[in-house]
Amino acid sequence: MLGPRRLPRDLTRTPLVVAAPTRRGGALAALAAAALLGFGAALALPHVVPAADGIDPAVHWQHLAEQHRLALDLARARAQELERQIDTLNQRVGECRDELTFFRQTREGRR
Repeated sequence: MLGPRRLPRDLTRTPLVVAAPTRRGGALAALAAAALLGFGAALALPHVVPAADGIDPAVHWQHLAEQHRLALDLARARAQELERQIDTLNQRVGECRDELTFFRQTREGRR
């Protein structure tokens, strides 16, 4: 018995095997298409919370809206923090560029 198959570290060196289509290919394609259609239909239908849970659908949607608003606020705060960090890095790049110019001018002045 052979040992466990080792996965290659460099995916560019893995062999590409192209197999001829089999008779099951049509059946698999039809099955995949049916699954995608079913999934699409499930997404298109409105999501209704059953009343058996004791949860009012309006309360459920209000809760979801609140969660999405909080997620949006968090994303905006992260974006502002990233912009602040980028501004700080750009300032440091400018300072380093000025320092490099100073050193080059000093070196040229000695010659």
